[in-house]
Amino acid sequence: MIKTEKEGLLQLLKIATPFIIVTTVYTIVVLGLEEYFGDHIYKVSGQIGSVFGLAVAFFLGFRMNSAYDRWWEARKIFGELTNNTRSFVAKIYAYYGNNEHFKNTDRADCKSQSRKII
Repeated sequence: MIKTEKEGLLQLLKIATPFIIVTTVYTIVVLGLEEYFGDHIYKVSGQIGSVFGLAVAFFLGFRMNSAYDRWWEARKIFGELTNNTRSFVAKIYAYYGNNEHFKNTDRADCKSQSRKII
């Protein structure tokens, strides 16, 4: 079963914010030094989009697969609950609908008892 917490994202941000800031400052310093003093060796390739696109496609594919598995599991559990409820109600009606079980009792008393159980 999947458990989620409301504080999960806030705790993650509290932990990750210093690392993100340090990494961003370091990147800005390195790229600034390269821009002013370097020979411009950092070129952006056109293949970056296709590589990231492929990675995102795999990520979304696995994510959708796990979401479908969770949906299917919930569907099976809900179907089982529905079937059990139907059989339980059928047994109650079979028991309280049979007059042989209640020869010594009043019919109104039988109806009130069945309403209490249901």
